Amino acid sequence: MKQSWRVVALLCLVTGVAYLVRTDITVAQERMAPALGLSMADMGAITAWAFQLSYALAQVPAGMFGERVGARTTLALALGGGAIASLVTGLMPETAADATLISTRVLLGVAQAAVFPVAAMAVAQYVAREHQMRANALHMASSSLGSAIAPILMAPIMLQFGWRAVFLVSGALGLASAVVFFVMMPRRVIIATPKVTLADLMRDTRRLAANSSLRRLSLAYLLHSAVFFVFVFWFFRYLTEGRGFTVLAGGVWASLPSAAGFVSGPMIGALADRYGRRVGEGRARRRAAMACLMSATTMAISGAVVPGAFLAIAALSLSSASLNGAESPFFTTATVIGARNPGAAAGLLNLMGNLGGVLSIWLVPRMSDAWGWNGTLLFWAGVAFAAALLWLTVNTDDPAPQVDTPDIALATS
Repeated sequence: MKQSWRVVALLCLVTGVAYLVRTDITVAQERMAPALGLSMADMGAITAWAFQLSYALAQVPAGMFGERVGARTTLALALGGGAIASLVTGLMPETAADATLISTRVLLGVAQAAVFPVAAMAVAQYVAREHQMRANALHMASSSLGSAIAPILMAPIMLQFGWRAVFLVSGALGLASAVVFFVMMPRRVIIATPKVTLADLMRDTRRLAANSSLRRLSLAYLLHSAVFFVFVFWFFRYLTEGRGFTVLAGGVWASLPSAAGFVSGPMIGALADRYGRRVGEGRARRRAAMACLMSATTMAISGAVVPGAFLAIAALSLSSASLNGAESPFFTTATVIGARNPGAAAGLLNLMGNLGGVLSIWLVPRMSDAWGWNGTLLFWAGVAFAAALLWLTVNTDDPAPQVDTPDIALATS
């Protein structure tokens, strides 16, 4: 048990730093876009179609890669690759900046694709079933902590040293964290592992995708994540453009939704685990997810209609916290349904989630121009409600078609 929670702590480091690195651009773009001659619509398109799409498409291969080589190597590579992408962004020349930025966003997406599916796989392998929702909630909440720290840390750095320094600092943090994780993570020793071919990958993916419960769960996660990414990528812009905050003030207040998610996620995960011991784990996961999504809907509507800026921030922070609380039921259910291929199952779930992110990141600046920020928030509140209803169609304990996987043994490094 002690080793299990050591693993969870290291997974918290991975997800926290990974989200800090990927979120740095939401602050840097305030000075970066004008310097490079790009509009906010251009930044949204680059983030959506370069980072988010590459990140989404690499989810299942990354999950399978994690099953092949283990969480220790895979997640260290994920942190290191993301750090290199950030460093190159900070050092890129201003000529052909759009092509360079697209390339580094693609690299960041591919590198970080393993973070959530392989972390969920590690939880399934190292942590007892009755504690898995809390374990998943803890490392997923750390992603919110990374998102919360990013604007607080990066806004002053940008004002003092320029937008390039934002990427250089986050890249250095990513490299340091990759080393720490690799040194401290317990080894996973693979015994008699067969060679995984492209045909094997496609066959296993098709088998997982054939499971109707996993498909419906993934569709619900697509809708959930589309709403969640509105907060991750556009809340800072909402404050500066929609509410008139300065860059520094926006940096402080933009951290609140992520900070609220960091607090709420582990609490909801622990309560759901306890509730599951009374009513059954599958039923508890469904009810926890639906309650979180309904709360997110209500709070997003409230944030859109209240007149005061600080009341809106409070309501929208609670909405984001509720969305974060739903993450653990989603991923824990995917690894249960995916049974002996938890990395690929979580990768398939996160593929759909990030396709939702692609759409919302690209749509939000266009929607806010056409409808204003309040109309945009009301639309995404409706999307969260639809995600809640889809949970009613998911058999939360339905096992996916089984595929053969090698036996493994665990040893402490």
